[in-house]
Amino acid sequence: MKIHQYIGVLFFLGLLASGGLFISCTGFFSTSLAPWAARDPASTIPAVNANNVNDLVALSENNPDMSLEVLNKITDAVQDAGEEDVSSLRAAALQAAANASSLGPTLLNKAGDISGVIEDPDDARNLIIDTINDMPNLEATRDALNSILPGEGPAFDAFVEKASADDLAIAAAVLLAAEAKGELDSGDYINHFNPENPNLSSSAALAVSLATEASKKYEASDSGSRLKEILDGLNLTVPVS
Repeated sequence: MKIHQYIGVLFFLGLLASGGLFISCTGFFSTSLAPWAARDPASTIPAVNANNVNDLVALSENNPDMSLEVLNKITDAVQDAGEEDVSSLRAAALQAAANASSLGPTLLNKAGDISGVIEDPDDARNLIIDTINDMPNLEATRDALNSILPGEGPAFDAFVEKASADDLAIAAAVLLAAEAKGELDSGDYINHFNPENPNLSSSAALAVSLATEASKKYEASDSGSRLKEILDGLNLTVPVS
């Protein structure tokens, strides 16, 4: 590189730094460069643990592929973590899953549509059905959640206690969307979904469990979350006893 070119590069990098654009190396390499120059998400995400997981989820929240990589690394982390850390990692996995599938941002961006769900439950189903094909990483996100989250029992209860109602609700919707996408008619699958069907797949059954726990939290806090209305509209909830 010639000396004037080298000086020019340094000047350009200096402008970026002074403008606060180097907020994180992860964000720069994953979103700022052209596709041919972008780094592999796996190489930009360090090993995940309970101390850094929330920061990594936040740093990657606008990049579905990097969020999926964080989710995959949570899968590895839960294998060796202690009991308390495992529950925190599992709770963080719900947020990573929402970001990996882009369902969380989709629901936030569709807030105007969601506000009508209370009056017309069909809006909730249509919202998911209309956006399923635009959601990235659905199947991979589903598979990761199935690996990370425990079945019902003490470990499941400990994880639920750490998770927020909204995170549980969105993860339930992600799992349902992933199951629906694998069907010939995703709209028909969601429209006729029965949470009490004894023949549900393991992923669909997990979605119902998460939705039910989210509903319990909403009921306990007496909050009228729009996400609660979405769960009801998607037929994901069973009556809370």
